Amino acid sequence: MARIFLTLALFCLSLAPSTGAAQGTQRLTIIGGPPAGVFGIFATGIATYLSKSVPNLDVSHAAGEGAVANIRRLNAGDAEMALSFASDLHEAFFGLEKFKGAPAANVRAIGLVFIGVAHLVTYADSGIQTVNDLVGKRVAVGSPGTGTFSSAERLLGTLGLWDRVTRIPLLGAAAGAAMSEGKADAYFWTGPRPDRVTMEAATKKPVRMLDVYNPAAKMDFFKHYPYFTRYVYPAGSYPGVTQDVPTFGVSLLWFAHRDQPAALIQKMAASIYSADGLAHMVKVHGAAKDMVPEKALVGVTIPLHKGADDHWKSAGLQISDAIRAK
Repeated sequence: MARIFLTLALFCLSLAPSTGAAQGTQRLTIIGGPPAGVFGIFATGIATYLSKSVPNLDVSHAAGEGAVANIRRLNAGDAEMALSFASDLHEAFFGLEKFKGAPAANVRAIGLVFIGVAHLVTYADSGIQTVNDLVGKRVAVGSPGTGTFSSAERLLGTLGLWDRVTRIPLLGAAAGAAMSEGKADAYFWTGPRPDRVTMEAATKKPVRMLDVYNPAAKMDFFKHYPYFTRYVYPAGSYPGVTQDVPTFGVSLLWFAHRDQPAALIQKMAASIYSADGLAHMVKVHGAAKDMVPEKALVGVTIPLHKGADDHWKSAGLQISDAIRAK
């Protein structure tokens, strides 16, 4: 008889819910990028902090293929949150360029992660002095589907150079290595400053950062693409950069599917943009210094998620009608 009771007891225990389920643990996924890439580093940092700071929440990072691909996956419901550049989110939400005829209606912004800086890099001894000198040259422009590739296409397309350079589909470290090995004459990269790849390239010999701001401004680039903002590399930013060089920046944004509960998004925003959240993220990557409330809406041109709207209003931020939750 005792054996029967023991068997029944073990059977009942096997049917009992797990501890996480009993506590109502909610599991979410954030799409970033390759684990060693910038998107992957930030997405993992956000996931780790939220999992430990928000009760009954388990957030995991899923590798992504880039800014454009991340938007498409989230819009289709493959994940609850993701990272992408403000440029690609703008085009996606409003159904422009690659999203023409198929707008990503499900994406909603949460806030800024960092300001990505456009790097158009060559070696100081390459003979390339201005962007117009790139004609006929080999330029690594990023992998198709990435935010870097999209920004390069917008910039070089506006300047009439997109079809006048030999485009090499390499991104990040691979692009820097190609230039260092003489397989590329220059590379374009959109990411935080200081950029590890550019620092490594500059250890070989001094680099030159090309002024892209002034040529772009003359072509109404910033009127056509309102999510880009002026940025200046200070002299000394990289070995070989001896004077200030103007370029442009684009915000990397954290965004969510519009169907996510507002209360949950509000809790997550309050957590990651807190003083403790900022301290954690800066340890993850120095560019996270941009994750402060006063910069939270820089580059946001699409509607906020209702939970983010509630959080930023409670934090005292002025929210324009154009980006209020819808």
